Amino acid sequence: MYFFLDLSVWSNLFTLIFLEIILDVNNIILISILSKKLPFNQYNQVRNIGLILAFFIRFGLLMITSFLINLTKTIVINKFFIFSIKKIILLTSSIFLCIKIIFELFNQINIETKKKKQKNTKSRFWYIVAQIIILNMILSINSIITAIGIIQNLLVIKTIIISTILIIFLSNLFIKFINLKKKIIILYLVFLLIISLNLILESLGFYIPKKYLYVSIGFSLFIEIINQIRKKNIIKHKEKKLIRKKIYNKIYSIFTTKKEHKINKKKYSSLIQEKNKICKYINNKKNIKEIKNNEIKILINMLKFNNNKIKNIIIPKEKIIWIDITKDYNNIKNKLLNTSHKKILVCENELNEIIGVVSKKKLLQAINNNEDIYNFSIKYPPFIIPETITTINLLNILRYCKNNSVIISNEFGIIKGLIKPIDIFNIIAGKFLNKKNTPKIIINNNNWIVHGTVYLNNLKKILNINIFKKHHDCISIADFLIKKNKNIPKTGTIISSKSYNFYIIKSNLYQIHLIKITKNKKKQNNI
Repeated sequence: MYFFLDLSVWSNLFTLIFLEIILDVNNIILISILSKKLPFNQYNQVRNIGLILAFFIRFGLLMITSFLINLTKTIVINKFFIFSIKKIILLTSSIFLCIKIIFELFNQINIETKKKKQKNTKSRFWYIVAQIIILNMILSINSIITAIGIIQNLLVIKTIIISTILIIFLSNLFIKFINLKKKIIILYLVFLLIISLNLILESLGFYIPKKYLYVSIGFSLFIEIINQIRKKNIIKHKEKKLIRKKIYNKIYSIFTTKKEHKINKKKYSSLIQEKNKICKYINNKKNIKEIKNNEIKILINMLKFNNNKIKNIIIPKEKIIWIDITKDYNNIKNKLLNTSHKKILVCENELNEIIGVVSKKKLLQAINNNEDIYNFSIKYPPFIIPETITTINLLNILRYCKNNSVIISNEFGIIKGLIKPIDIFNIIAGKFLNKKNTPKIIINNNNWIVHGTVYLNNLKKILNINIFKKHHDCISIADFLIKKNKNIPKTGTIISSKSYNFYIIKSNLYQIHLIKITKNKKKQNNI
């Protein structure tokens, strides 16, 4: 037991453990590179098999140390080269390692976009396991021979297995780090290529000082560390920038890079002026505020705008309001008075026989003056375009259309629908509110606008208002306020209940339409 007190034994032990940990890290990186070619469910299985095999291979090689010592004896002497079994093993294994690394580097650089279907997953699984065994053998033989050169005690050499046990527990951390830093894989493969080439030269009798290799590897690692620190600082700096500024810069760079090659110098100078204007706008603190969700939606809708099909935008012909000039004037006048549209399509017998798009006000004046509707309407001809037109071109047409409405027809001249500028606006910014799409609850920062027909249970869930417990017989908010006021409150009436004020925005003799709910701050503070 005296060797436990020997400091040289402990120093050699820690040296060997350090070397073996480095070797195990190499194994982990190789295993992670090879196992990525397999499906995800087999990834962990291959990793564990590879590490366990590395453990047993090294343990087996430690058991035959006396045989490994004899591998250094020369068996082939030639005019040019002197070979031992160790050198022959190193030569063949390093050539295999070099070829394998070159293929892996090629795969890393030329990433295939289309993944081929793997028919025989079982055969591929064992093929990769076989590669891991060979690579473990190559890396282990050289390390074991080096270890024997450092120390001869077999009991101490066996303690190198500690490093393998440690690395099994730390393998998940290493693999996560490797997956996050993908450039490290390429850097590592280049290092292995240098080492394999050095082993080939050593096995042939050409010795290069290890200092040159270690200095080059250390220098490249130092450069990579600096690059990683620089990238982190760039990311931190970008995170400090406002989202609005990022979006402006990103979109501008995307749209201008493609144009720079196609435009002449005059246009390019105007483009630079536009960029400077945008930069001034961005850098002005008054213009930059926190970007809101509505702005993001509008931006996304703008980018998707040209992908919209015309048939999805148009008002279909079934919903178009038009008048037939063959009918009597009273019928036409009643129809005009009952519609809210400012522009009306004037047709003869059917919609496809369109004469013009006329202002409702002017058409009513013409009817009151007993003018001929056909001759009057023909002064305002319709603007008809094919349904195959793109939305961007449609936007340019609407810009110069006097009637503010465009008729869409198919290739046979049959009218399919109508488009107005408001329809384009609805795609980008969202629909305007009307009776059909008005929300029943509008949530603001300091108040809520509520429709009278909203159920009390829904109001409790959405706004977290708990003042309706005693009023189980009330179904809607309007019922609650009518019961509270003992009659239908008039427009402008304020009804208070606990810490809330209910302001009647709109009501009539029969029902309450809109209510504005606000918190009573004075009562809330007293509570």
